[in-house]
Amino acid sequence: MKKLLFLLAICSLTGIRFVNAQNETKIRKLKVPHPVCYASENVEKSYIPPPREIFLKSGIEKKSDIIVSYSLFPENAKGAFEYAVSIWEHIIESDIPIYIEARWRTMDNNILGSAGPSDYYANFEHAPRKNRFYPISVVEKITKTEITGPGSPDIVATFNKETKWYFGTDGKTPELLYDFVTVVLHEIGHGLGFTGFFFVTGSVGGYGNENAGDAAAFDIMVMNDKNELLTDTNIFNMPSAGLYNAFVSNQLYSGSQAAIAGNAGNKARLYAPSTWNSGSSIYHLNESTYPSNTENSLMTHAIGKGEAVHDPGPITRGILADIGWKHMKIILDKPKDIEEKKPINFNLFIESDTETDSNAVILHFSTDGFKNNKDSLILDYNASSGQFSTTLNHAVESGRIDYYITALDKMKRTFSVPTEAPLELYSVKIGPDNEPPVISHKPIPYFISNGNDIIISANADDNLGLDSVYVEFSINDIQQQSFDLKLDSNTTYSGFFKTDVKLLNDGDIIKYRISATDSSKANNKTISPVNDFYSFRIEKIFEPVGGYYNDFNITSNDFVISDFDIYTEKGFENGSLHSPHPYRSPNKNNTTFNFTTLLKYPIIINENGTMSFDEIVLVEPGENLSKFGDDDFWDYVIVEGSKDNGKTWLPLANGYDSGANATWKINYNKNVVNQVSTTVGIPEWYVNREIQLLENGNFKANDTILIQFRLFSDPYANGWGWAIDNLRIQTPVSTQALVLSPGNIMVYPNPFSDVLNVNIQAKNQIDELTLEIFSLYGPKVASYQKQNIFGEIKIETNLSHLSNGMYLLIIRENGKQVLSKKIIRN
Repeated sequence: MKKLLFLLAICSLTGIRFVNAQNETKIRKLKVPHPVCYASENVEKSYIPPPREIFLKSGIEKKSDIIVSYSLFPENAKGAFEYAVSIWEHIIESDIPIYIEARWRTMDNNILGSAGPSDYYANFEHAPRKNRFYPISVVEKITKTEITGPGSPDIVATFNKETKWYFGTDGKTPELLYDFVTVVLHEIGHGLGFTGFFFVTGSVGGYGNENAGDAAAFDIMVMNDKNELLTDTNIFNMPSAGLYNAFVSNQLYSGSQAAIAGNAGNKARLYAPSTWNSGSSIYHLNESTYPSNTENSLMTHAIGKGEAVHDPGPITRGILADIGWKHMKIILDKPKDIEEKKPINFNLFIESDTETDSNAVILHFSTDGFKNNKDSLILDYNASSGQFSTTLNHAVESGRIDYYITALDKMKRTFSVPTEAPLELYSVKIGPDNEPPVISHKPIPYFISNGNDIIISANADDNLGLDSVYVEFSINDIQQQSFDLKLDSNTTYSGFFKTDVKLLNDGDIIKYRISATDSSKANNKTISPVNDFYSFRIEKIFEPVGGYYNDFNITSNDFVISDFDIYTEKGFENGSLHSPHPYRSPNKNNTTFNFTTLLKYPIIINENGTMSFDEIVLVEPGENLSKFGDDDFWDYVIVEGSKDNGKTWLPLANGYDSGANATWKINYNKNVVNQVSTTVGIPEWYVNREIQLLENGNFKANDTILIQFRLFSDPYANGWGWAIDNLRIQTPVSTQALVLSPGNIMVYPNPFSDVLNVNIQAKNQIDELTLEIFSLYGPKVASYQKQNIFGEIKIETNLSHLSNGMYLLIIRENGKQVLSKKIIRN
């Protein structure tokens, strides 16, 4: 499943670019400005009321739940916003809540608002089209799965705080004001999918990645006046001047079948002015065709003064329907291959947002790849079970039957499985089977013994069908009784290791492998892994403690070691707790990695509980001004706690990245090749971090918590990782701790000519800071002192009197050495 993350920006659609990943064909993150709604200076006094069904008795029940979080919104605007939301809630159907973040900001004078989906996904289960991107709210609706949740909005909408708004809901908008309900309806329409990936650079048009050509659900319906789809690469190269010419042709349309049905059989005309219009072209309806005071005027590119449109209109509703808001799922039980000629049964169920034509569900099949020999059968509908079925009696003794299935809804829209049929087909093979089963399994990394059984699951499938799936295993190299895995759903098999977990000890090693045998005459078999065993370690949680300290110089079993490890890294003098170096990043969209390590001693939190440690963080920094939790806050590290034995985890403090320290960020970015930082951490970059265990309110005094360290990695970019040393939890320091760590100090340039700069980041006050410079032969050649240091300061030291050569810089905090560094004057 692919995912594209969007940066929020109110700017021109000109020059949109995908950021390429480690090679040219991979997409990392898509930066797409959202469409904007412009303010027309014209007075267009009119009122289109909400859809009539909303006021009918049958329309009282809303069809979805749209939840809004407001950012800097005035109270008098919220009522109109909720009114607009309620209109969409009676139109859009979804079992999953739709989350909107509404922002009240200053925007350009001629802009009323801007909005769009926060995320896009492709190739999810029951996706309408293959390799096409759909807004996150559509994906959640189709899959009936909440992917993001309340912490990450599905739609981000911004409204101009400087606009003269009318916040009434009655449509009686004064001639000098802009109707807020109308603009909110308009922007939510964009957020629900009335937008896409088309872009212009100079006189070249394109969509998505310049090489891959990814398109959004809206884009694949856009056509010219010759009914040529703009995403048809047989007609329009991508990118190309031909696409640009189409973009500015004033003759673009949506081929949405639902919109055509709601528009008296006519295609919906889109806004495609002769000059590419920033934020407006293509992703609006044409105002000259759908002027104010007409039913389809809401999604035109500009809203006039006094214009109140409280109904999206049939065209907009139709386009959104075909984007996926009115979808049909064909749930086919695909027949397996057979070794001998016999009838083939086809059974399926249909889940549809519209009424299905039960007489138009058709099996199309062929024995020669649909070249000459092709036929079809209508599937019979069983009203009591809801199942469609048919039996294919064929004459094929050996070979292959290709097929696909189509279904028609009452809106005359055709749906098929596979979705790209007839370009892609399903098939049933007839004849002897020599194909072994396929096993997919994510190895168990470790097992925390808490009294629960050890669960194992795997995906196993076979073209003919499986006879058995089972597990062989040993404990500390002593063979145990194998056990079967049972089919849970579709291709997922699961079971429990047959052992008494109470008898397992900390450090015990379990080795295992999975076998699957198919039901063919040959009993084809697959073993995973092929030549070895998976293995994992039993980890037991120790008794709770009030404090903990570890300098990691001695190997211990205090941590669950799976992703992290304790050792002395090359170039370091002492042991530390290390993430993988470098840590990995996924090489595909919508995939993330989490690298974790768990302290096996639960901590009983006291009233003033603190933890501290020295660390080096070289993980991908987020975009400028991004913060933890934002979509463009990329990789991060975080310390988390759990008071339910690891079932759920809450932050002890917000996550952070290399941007938390100037030394880290500068050095991370210094050696980036194809989005991978090759910078290697050094001990001089250690910085001390202190966390107040009760500060963010997730835990309270006397809670007993587990603590884990986690590195989060999103697609394609990565770096050296995370190193942790001198971990101290609720354990007092024997002597007063230093404020500065080497990583709080930057010395540059080095080599220098006349002036040496020293940047200091002091989180607490330092009474006296001393800089001393020695020649390599011992004598002190310069000395500087600063008193009462706090925060970030820059010390410029003029050393023009020194001869060229190498010197030693020593920095002391209140008389104690913090940094010793060689510097060169040339």
